[in-house]
Amino acid sequence: MYLHVTVRLHEPFDRPYIRSMFLLAFFGFLRCSELAPSTSAFNPAIHPSLSDISAHTPDSLIYTLKKSKTDQFGKSCPIYIFRLNSFISPFEPISEYVLSRYANNSSPQEPLFLTENGKMATRFWFNKHFLKVLSASGISPEHYSLHSFWIGAATTAASAGISDETIRVMSRWSSEAYRLYIRNNINNLQAQAHISSFKPLGVF
Repeated sequence: MYLHVTVRLHEPFDRPYIRSMFLLAFFGFLRCSELAPSTSAFNPAIHPSLSDISAHTPDSLIYTLKKSKTDQFGKSCPIYIFRLNSFISPFEPISEYVLSRYANNSSPQEPLFLTENGKMATRFWFNKHFLKVLSASGISPEHYSLHSFWIGAATTAASAGISDETIRVMSRWSSEAYRLYIRNNINNLQAQAHISSFKPLGVF
């Protein structure tokens, strides 16, 4: 199944780093490997670093994706995160999270997301907290995985009327393969209409 954009975080999971990680995954159309490495050995040359989030305009951020499934040569790709007129706008939480890290004297070359113990957030850690959040929200985690963020973003965009070409570009697919992942459920259209506020600019 794919992720609803209205899943709320509850204590003890309503933490800036968890909220920011979830919002970046969804609004950035990110695959889990593009945000949370499977290894615990941090390498700033290829893994997400704090410096990978930067200001673009007063209303947008850039997440520099160093390497992905569709960029095996590591040319990097800018992912744009916008300030939205919505209660789930990703711009403010992510900006505040990054600023708080720098305020605590974090180095730009440190991992972008840290665990409670100050280690790099791995795919295992991300998945564990994601499933716990679902359970705490009264949602059965049985049919969800970290791919639900990417699938949910593509499906929500399609439901909101965003063009196939825009979805393909935002998902960073060079083929039509993304269509296989788009899943429509008419019962979710009203809740997912929030993504219509997401304004994909012609700069990807």
